[in-house]
Amino acid sequence: MGLVTVKQITDLLQDVEDFDIADWSDNEALDNGAGLLEVADEYAQPYFEEILCKGKTFDYATYTELYDGNGLFNLRLTNKPVQEILSVTINDEAQDLTEIYRYTNRIARKVEFPIGMQNIQVVYKAGYEAAPKPVIMAIAMLTAMHISRVVGGGGDALSTSITAGPITLKEAFSAAGKYAAKISSWNHQVNLTARRYGGTKILSKPRMKSDRERNYDPRTDSFV
Repeated sequence: MGLVTVKQITDLLQDVEDFDIADWSDNEALDNGAGLLEVADEYAQPYFEEILCKGKTFDYATYTELYDGNGLFNLRLTNKPVQEILSVTINDEAQDLTEIYRYTNRIARKVEFPIGMQNIQVVYKAGYEAAPKPVIMAIAMLTAMHISRVVGGGGDALSTSITAGPITLKEAFSAAGKYAAKISSWNHQVNLTARRYGGTKILSKPRMKSDRERNYDPRTDSFV
């Protein structure tokens, strides 16, 4: 889905000192917005999600997924933030959702999820009904970075810069040419946003052990 608007991108470009939009090789497409949105929707957003955020999508969608039972009280889900749990099936038996506790990136219950291979099915909704503003701005910055790089003499036009996949795409969004300082500043902000929204946290072995030992406290309706 397209997350950014033409205005968000052009506002960024106007902030670049001495930037002359007429120097871009695809100026006509840029003027009516088609070229900008093509860069944003077809290249900048996929690059941000698939490369910088390691495959995370910001679409709001329903997911049906199978998990291996882990013998713990918690089951970590693939997509986040989790917005709604539609069904949980364990060993082909539908579970009472009033006994399933939903968190941002996992579900939990008062008894362990039974150990097994692909024995738990979870149907849930996750993602953002409206993408976070920093994410939208990061994609707009990636788009502006490419346009500035081409205009500033730091790279070729888009049609030739995306042919070799992610490596060349990364090159297209790097700092080079006349507007290198501004591109470098944007690049820093984009990477900070990617770490915030797309970072993955690997649990250590001691952490996994403590999860297994957590007990449900009915006084606070939480695990301790």
